[in-house]
Amino acid sequence: MAYKIAIFNMKGGVGKSATATNLADGLSRFKRKKVLLVDIDPQGTSGASLGIEIWKLETQLKDVLQSETTSERKQRLKQAIVPVCDNRVDVLPSNILLAVEELQISGLPGRENLLKRLLAEIDAEYDFILIDCPPNIGVFSINALKASDGVIVPVDMSYVGLLGVQGVEYAFNLVKNFLDHDVKLLGVLATKFDGRQKIGKDVLVYLQEHFKEDMFKVIIPTTVRISEAPSFGVSIFDHDPKGTGSEAYKELINEMLKRL
Repeated sequence: MAYKIAIFNMKGGVGKSATATNLADGLSRFKRKKVLLVDIDPQGTSGASLGIEIWKLETQLKDVLQSETTSERKQRLKQAIVPVCDNRVDVLPSNILLAVEELQISGLPGRENLLKRLLAEIDAEYDFILIDCPPNIGVFSINALKASDGVIVPVDMSYVGLLGVQGVEYAFNLVKNFLDHDVKLLGVLATKFDGRQKIGKDVLVYLQEHFKEDMFKVIIPTTVRISEAPSFGVSIFDHDPKGTGSEAYKELINEMLKRL
């Protein structure tokens, strides 16, 4: 049975997709794990970052969610999943058309469990299922949190980055108290850290004091190579295998596995 992890923050631009894609490739590459990456963000960044031409998709997550029968859902899943990273990682991609589906399912009963039911059908095929969430607390984020065993919260080291933290804590309470699902906080992850900037150091200290042991010890630096990798359709491990970004994400994988 796969361990399912949502990569979630209420704010965009914090490194969610970079975290999701590099974790997916790293777990398969260095730990020999079978990984599925689900892109439930209509921006489709995770899939695009790993070289998928998201605007040419004939079948995507939207189509799978629209399936009316189990057999139809299984067939569409096979059609939608795209192997990447030398066939080590499977991606269930999406694009902006998924946003239309969100409007259509918002009023349906049991809408918060759609992804959970979908993943239950392929759960046994993977060691890890990573879910890249949209930067909001809409129906897709709720679906991701309800489907997940644990959550990683990337926070960029800026004042604006702090604004998403309260939203994340609100979302956890909503899922736990109102939707009756005890999702585990695997850790808050400091991203885009620049040691030359005082604001970054101040934000890091605040987060460490606020979250204490829930804060990952590893810190993801801001580097040109991490920013460049998606434009080449590869993870940081291919784009800059010996760089500081690669080393940081390797440390994150090891620390995360110890927290499961």
